[in-house]
Amino acid sequence: MTLLEKLKLTDASPRTPTTPLARKRIKLLGKLDQQIQAAQAEARDEEFVEEIRRWVNDDETGQRKPISFDRPVRKWWWQNQHGVWMISLRDGNRIVPLGKNQSSVEVGSIDQMVQTLETLRDAVAAGELDPQLETLVAQRKMPPSRKSKAAA
Repeated sequence: MTLLEKLKLTDASPRTPTTPLARKRIKLLGKLDQQIQAAQAEARDEEFVEEIRRWVNDDETGQRKPISFDRPVRKWWWQNQHGVWMISLRDGNRIVPLGKNQSSVEVGSIDQMVQTLETLRDAVAAGELDPQLETLVAQRKMPPSRKSKAAA
């Protein structure tokens, strides 16, 4: 038996395009992982920050240089008027609908936040929110193409 026969070989390539739904799901899963880390930090009474990297022009030299700074993560959870903790999934500035006329999850106490976020992450990974994500993909406004700008 050769060494390559021990591996599972496929025809997948990094150049294979992903569907808009798959990109939306991957991005939502990444943001859910970030929210889980933020909830774990809040349980430890710490502030969770994300590192932001930007390129800026240096005034003295005129050259572009990278800078990085820390920014607090915007939390997707809040406490309602009855003292119950709630979570809404977000896609940028929009709330992801979870069901018909339902946009949030009632968590109960803050101690259950991480567990609820992990359940939501598992549901997204299993494709249970694909119809809602498809709707968001369909509503996305595409920027005008370069060809239409050149023709105008």
